[in-house]
Amino acid sequence: MVTRWCEKMNAKEKSEKMTTDKNYEKITVNLPVVDLGKMDYLVSQGFYNSRAEFLRIAAKEQIGKNDSIFKALTEEHVKDKNYFVGIGALTISREVFEKALKEGRKIKIFVMGMVKIANDVDIELISKTVKSFRAYGIKRGPPGVIEYLDTLKYIP
Repeated sequence: MVTRWCEKMNAKEKSEKMTTDKNYEKITVNLPVVDLGKMDYLVSQGFYNSRAEFLRIAAKEQIGKNDSIFKALTEEHVKDKNYFVGIGALTISREVFEKALKEGRKIKIFVMGMVKIANDVDIELISKTVKSFRAYGIKRGPPGVIEYLDTLKYIP
């Protein structure tokens, strides 16, 4: 039933649904007019449903070409038990920080994608438990927490 509904959606509806998904973030891109014209032609000929789909596919292809860089980076970080590494959407609960505090250690956070710090985490707890922070992509958290984390130097 869902498949039929999706098949009946037109390209604009599909594009709007995808861009409202929580795993997507809107960006603005400036392109040369010739490239834009070529992209619009491919969309009009049905190769892609929309400009957004064209750009998503192009970005995924380029990221895929560099996949070995991401694998090596995460493998390097995973060896250290104080690293909290994520590629994708990562939520870090208060319990993670409290455990680090109880064990007397400071953690390093490295994320590509989205990191969300639980709403019940405060700056005081973060300052006692986080040694290093770097997030590429979307960062969400309680007021002041992300701003504080962004002031920390990244220590590989």
